[in-house]
Amino acid sequence: MTKIYDQQRFKPPKVGDEVHRLRRAHGLTLDELATKSGVSKAILSQIERDKSNPTLSTIWRITQALDHPLEDLLSSNKPSSPFEKLKYNATPSVASEDGGFTLRILGLVSMLASVQWYEFEAQPGSCLISESHGTGSIESISLLKGTLEIEIEENREVVEAGETLRYGTETAHKLTNIGKGVCHGFMVNLLSPTL
Repeated sequence: MTKIYDQQRFKPPKVGDEVHRLRRAHGLTLDELATKSGVSKAILSQIERDKSNPTLSTIWRITQALDHPLEDLLSSNKPSSPFEKLKYNATPSVASEDGGFTLRILGLVSMLASVQWYEFEAQPGSCLISESHGTGSIESISLLKGTLEIEIEENREVVEAGETLRYGTETAHKLTNIGKGVCHGFMVNLLSPTL
């Protein structure tokens, strides 16, 4: 067995893509993850680009900040099955400022820059305020339950259970549950649509 073979066989796992994916899934900037983990922004940036070989202690601090099992991160480079199955509580989610509007991230985190796919639930009276998603962006809401109002500038449209509403998101927009019960549905954002 040659030394070259040993070096190739025992290369440390590259964790950069997985750290980047997890950070984005949690909606954290490099600065925010640096604050939560105690690992400097510069080091985090190097790790995400696989330009650094972090210590186990550093990786442990990052996984603790991301609430992700260390062993899962270190095994992310193993040959994978054709399936990726996430348990309900492992699916990343984000919430509105008022806490009443929850979006579960269903799409591939690696595609968040172009396509975002969410399952959402909104409590009565809760709202989600979003800034512009960029030029040419489109949002599509398919409502399974409840009544939702979408407001874009002075324009308002109501979508009911069983309906789908599509609209441009080049400007700020607001989604509000105007019904008496919980709203439940799916949202897809196309950030670089090809029309």
